[in-house]
Amino acid sequence: MATRQIIAELSQRIRTIERTGQRSAPQTDIILNGLQGLERLLGEAGWPRGCLVEWLAEGRGAGSTSLALWASRAAWRDNLLVMIDSRRELHAPATMPFAVDLSRTVFIRPEQPLDALWSLEQTLRTRGIGAVVCDVEKLSSQACRRLQLAAEIGGGLGILLRPANARRQPSFAEFRFLVQPLPPPNPSAVAVSRRWRVELLRARRQFAQRSIVVELSNDSDGLCVAAELASATPAA
Repeated sequence: MATRQIIAELSQRIRTIERTGQRSAPQTDIILNGLQGLERLLGEAGWPRGCLVEWLAEGRGAGSTSLALWASRAAWRDNLLVMIDSRRELHAPATMPFAVDLSRTVFIRPEQPLDALWSLEQTLRTRGIGAVVCDVEKLSSQACRRLQLAAEIGGGLGILLRPANARRQPSFAEFRFLVQPLPPPNPSAVAVSRRWRVELLRARRQFAQRSIVVELSNDSDGLCVAAELASATPAA
């Protein structure tokens, strides 16, 4: 299916939701953070509505997609979630552990990188979309500015999954995080299956560079912030 046809059908679905009154929750300026403890880095309880958030990681399978989905659940829980699969590697069942409602999720698989950016900008501009997730390897400052303006128009959350070397590139994102996998605290322990170090590289509203450790527990606790790594180094 052509990308433009997908966008048209997506717009129709949003109009249907608005007509049936399913978006009954009042609009606020803050989208609650879905990962308890992440507010230590955000400086507040959630994400500003209509902004970009970059999650950087080295290589595939580092966990940035998992963390981004978990932290943004409040943004798409009562709205549409759009996942732009530019690498054509995402499987819908893999999103189920994050309570993703597949009936309210749209997967777009563009054929060309330019199609992915076009789809990203158009969906960010569309009201009624809670969050848009997209892998973006290369992004010019002009293109990033266009995405930021599109997010402000649509009011949703733009989640950009980017390589670690993108930290040297300029950005118009509200927040930029670096995700680094960590070994378990005890190799013989079975309570924690995965750990990450999440470092705040950039924030438009605060400039203290800090880090937290996030753990994925095998019990009912799920994903949680385990500890904070103090750092008083000012961010560039």
